[in-house]
Amino acid sequence: MTVPLQPADSRFAIERATREDQVLLFRMLQFYYFEATQWSGEDLLEDGLFESDPAGVASYCEPDGVDAAWLLKVDGHPAGVVLVELIPFEGGQIRELADLFVMPKYRGLGLAEAATRKIVPGHEGPWLVSVFRKDERALRYWQGAFARLPFRSVQPGPHHALFHQFIINGDVPD
Repeated sequence: MTVPLQPADSRFAIERATREDQVLLFRMLQFYYFEATQWSGEDLLEDGLFESDPAGVASYCEPDGVDAAWLLKVDGHPAGVVLVELIPFEGGQIRELADLFVMPKYRGLGLAEAATRKIVPGHEGPWLVSVFRKDERALRYWQGAFARLPFRSVQPGPHHALFHQFIINGDVPD
């Protein structure tokens, strides 16, 4: 399903990945994993790819799946990906904006923010945003986005050794 955005963003499309998108999603994730080596320390496997299970990638493309992938496009060209997962969290479950990646060519156009504006409001309840502690660029992006985006609340999440964690749209304690 293609979701066009406001006229100012007419070059952008944010599409929920389908089964037909599995190969494209796998390839886009390889670009993301390549960039993430700067802070994740991940190595290539012997076949020259980063670890990514095709069955796991396929699970993001199921129409009724709990987890979802969204493909980001600019002028019809693949430009990024967003992964959304329902994960265990503090005795319950929370929806996590697990990965948000925009190809370098398309950064600074507002695509990541447009994707967040489209995806997050479509689900009730709180969300978790986790940012690698070593990924200073992503942390700066999210700190700015938290100020610009219409979230009900943004709270620090529990301490995690590898990630800065934030809870958005959660209940604000009295």
